[in-house]
Amino acid sequence: MKRTIAITLVYLSSTFFSYGYAEDGHSHGHSGHSSETATHGLSLNNEDRWNMDEHTRTVSQNMKKTFFAADHSTQEGLNAVGMVLQTQMEELIAGCTMQGKSHDQLHIFLNDHIPTISALSKADNYDSARASAIQLKGQFETYQLYFK
Repeated sequence: MKRTIAITLVYLSSTFFSYGYAEDGHSHGHSGHSSETATHGLSLNNEDRWNMDEHTRTVSQNMKKTFFAADHSTQEGLNAVGMVLQTQMEELIAGCTMQGKSHDQLHIFLNDHIPTISALSKADNYDSARASAIQLKGQFETYQLYFK
């Protein structure tokens, strides 16, 4: 288990800074997309939300529940939920089997989501932790608009 987490962390670190997107290829680097529009490049699937695989849907729902059930009244509570969300994000990435355009859209979403979770877990004062939590709340709302 520790080896799997370590491998995932190395994977996340390397892909976060070096993700190269190739239109014809498939990669599981879940970050590195540039912003394309006001919604950071997200688009709907012919005016419908993108389908997620069962694993991604379940872990995403668990992350949202974890976030909203957490203690948001202290820096320690926010840092703690950030750490739990990081672990859940690792689980999401490790089990991802998606391909195609829905997978590409998930990458775009995670480009902002992963650093926000990291910032929440590492915030060194309540104000910055709260700012990250507010940003995450908006990201969870965005996820609901674009993914099912």
